[in-house]
Amino acid sequence: MYKKAVCVAILLLLALSSSFAQESQNDNWFQRHMGQRIYFGFYDSFGDEKANVLQAGYDAGLNLININSNWPLLEFYLGVSVWFVRDQIRKETKDNFGHTRTTDNRLIPAFELNWSIRLNYLYVPKIRTSLYLEAAPITFVYYTKPYPDGGTNINIGTHVGFGMKSQINDYLNGFATFRIFSHTSNGQAEETNPALDMVGLVLGIQF
Repeated sequence: MYKKAVCVAILLLLALSSSFAQESQNDNWFQRHMGQRIYFGFYDSFGDEKANVLQAGYDAGLNLININSNWPLLEFYLGVSVWFVRDQIRKETKDNFGHTRTTDNRLIPAFELNWSIRLNYLYVPKIRTSLYLEAAPITFVYYTKPYPDGGTNINIGTHVGFGMKSQINDYLNGFATFRIFSHTSNGQAEETNPALDMVGLVLGIQF
């Protein structure tokens, strides 16, 4: 199912990039500097919560301080993503008699609004590839049920990561981000602020 969705998304992006190429001669400043990207991510928790997260997202923003046509030093994006949190992976509990019991896995949908900044560096023209650092200082995440246990529906979060972006053609780029820290919590005092902390890999296409 996921493979079919990715193939459809790639074909759609190729069609969009072709249409943008045809209109490039008549574009204005915003059209020249505007960027869009779609991406898919997979995360694994490393804190108290045991969870895996599948993410699909879309961002739109601006490429700023262009060193050359293929190398914007800064990128600023606003975006939205959908999460599917598979919770209680391998979590075990003990009953009143001391017996170890496994708990059922849960699937909890969530929605994220975010803004992010990407700093591109070490551009290599020969392979049309650059490395980057990326951060989303604050995001807003709405879980369809209070999450983690004892938490709230509405949470704030943050992302930090690094990655690599490569040109596929003049209008399309592929990128991969390793997020070394992805966090959501309700921002309250520690004793009432259960959190979800994750690491993950994000793969996407930018046009």
